[in-house]
Amino acid sequence: YVSIGDIYDSCEEDGRKWLGKTVLLPDKERGGVTSKTFLNVTFEETLADGEFFLSVSYGGKDLYENQWKFCEMEEEDEEDRWIFCPYKPGSYSWVISRKIPNYLPKGTYKATARLTNENEDVILCGFAEFVL
Repeated sequence: YVSIGDIYDSCEEDGRKWLGKTVLLPDKERGGVTSKTFLNVTFEETLADGEFFLSVSYGGKDLYENQWKFCEMEEEDEEDRWIFCPYKPGSYSWVISRKIPNYLPKGTYKATARLTNENEDVILCGFAEFVL
């Protein structure tokens, strides 16, 4: 496993709390690599809606940027889903695996992700950097 990123409760460095980690590991079934994110979070208030933002750069240049309504961003089969809104106040833990496409060119990638609630307050912020 190679550690590539961390997840916090804020994008600001001062006083933020660590919530999780992302690692790269070999994908023995399909070849290449897979990212695996481990996340533990406690919601103080109900999370009924929000937005998820993702930006990725490659070799120092912007590669991809998008945003989704958090509660609507997964359209996979029920058994593969991990987002089930609303989230009531309480503690939640997830392990999320994502295949890194084999066709991506070799080089350095940086990613930033953040989740805001319906009031546009940042409740999760993640940073990752890895070399393929």
